[in-house]
Amino acid sequence: MNILYVDVVGGAAGDMLLAALLDAGASRTLVSESVSAVLGRRIDCVTAEVHRHGLRALALTVPDLSTERRRPHELLDVVERASLDDGVRTRAVAVLTRLFDAEGRVHGVDVAALELEELGEDDTLLDVVGIAAALDSLRVARIEVSPIPMPPPSAAGAHGSPAPVALELLLGFALRPSLAGSELPETVTPTAAAVFSALGRTASAIPELDLGRVGVGAGARDPASVANVVRVLLGTVASDADGARRLLVLDANVDDLSPELVPDAIDALLAAGALDAWTTPIVMKAGRPAVTISALCERDALGEVRRAFFEATTTLGVRVHEVTRPELERRVVEVDLADGGPRVRVKIGILDGRAVNAKPEHADVVEAARKLGRPVRSVHAQASTLAQRLIETWSG
Repeated sequence: MNILYVDVVGGAAGDMLLAALLDAGASRTLVSESVSAVLGRRIDCVTAEVHRHGLRALALTVPDLSTERRRPHELLDVVERASLDDGVRTRAVAVLTRLFDAEGRVHGVDVAALELEELGEDDTLLDVVGIAAALDSLRVARIEVSPIPMPPPSAAGAHGSPAPVALELLLGFALRPSLAGSELPETVTPTAAAVFSALGRTASAIPELDLGRVGVGAGARDPASVANVVRVLLGTVASDADGARRLLVLDANVDDLSPELVPDAIDALLAAGALDAWTTPIVMKAGRPAVTISALCERDALGEVRRAFFEATTTLGVRVHEVTRPELERRVVEVDLADGGPRVRVKIGILDGRAVNAKPEHADVVEAARKLGRPVRSVHAQASTLAQRLIETWSG
C-alpha cells in the first residue's frame, strides 16, 4: 500500500503540494488532462526549478486563468460533469466539499448562500483537481501530515492571521510555531488545509515506510528564516518478508460494562484512530459472562486508542500485541444507481493487478435508499450487482 507523508517544512499551498507531487513522479499527462477536462481548455503543468534557503524545489508556473468567481455548487458541478477518472473525481469533490463547509461554518452562512472570493476562481479547481489526479497516478492510499507550522496571531489581512477557515479545517491536526514568524503571515492556505482535512490525517512523526520517492514544492515567498517548501515522501508501508502490514491489537476483558455502553465504546475506539474494533463473548472465572473488546490500530495511534479503552470501558488494563495483516491493494470508485444519481462508492480489492472483490459502502447504500425511497436491502442488491460488474471489467 502506498503511503504519502507530507512534511510541511515552511508551509503548504495548493500549488506547492501539486509541484511536490509532480517532483515525486506524478503523471504530468494525467494531471494536465484532468485539469483541462474541468477548465474546458488545454492546461499544461509547467514547473521551474528554484531554491529556497539552499534547498532545491519545484515551483508551479500557473497559467493565465479566469478570475470569474463562482458559487460552491457551480464549482462542484464543473467537477461532477467533467470526464475524470472516478478516483480523481471522488478526491476532488471531497476536498471542495470540505473547503466549502468550513467556509460556511466560519462565516455563519449556509453553503448555498456562500459568496466565494479567490476560492471561487479557476485557480482553486486547478490546484484541487491537479492534486487529486497526482495522488491517483501515484496510487496513494493513505496520507499522513506532519505538525503544521502556524504564524503568530496578528490582525494582518481581512480576517487576521492565521486564517479562520484554515484553522477550522485543521481541527484535530498537530500545530507548531512557524520559524518564519511574521515573515510568512500565511503558512497554510485554505486549499492545502482542505486537502489535509479531507484526505489526510495528522502524524506526530514519520510513519514506518519503505521510502521510494521524494518531492519538494516551493512557495512564492522566500523568507530568510526557513525554507518555504513542502516535502512529500512516498513509500510503501513497512512490511514483513511476506508483504504483510504490521499492526497492533489491543484487548480488554470486561464483565461489568453495561451492554448498552458497549457500542459506544466501539465508536470511541474507532474515533480514536482504530482501523477496526469488535467484541467477542467470553466466560470469565466463576462462570461470569463477559466480552473481550478488541481494537486494531497502527503503532502511531496506540496512545489515543489505549486512552479510549480506559475512558470508554471499565477495564483496568489493556493487552497489546503485534500482528501482521497481508492486504489487497484498494481502489475506490463510484457507481450511479440511476440516471443523475445517487452515487454509491465501491471499494475494489486488487491482487496482482486483477480485481478479486468489490463491495459497496453500506453508508452510501443507506443514504441512497433514503433518497430513492426504496428498501435498503433492494438498493444493496442493486449496488452489489454493479460492484460485481466492476470486477468483471476492471483493468486497473
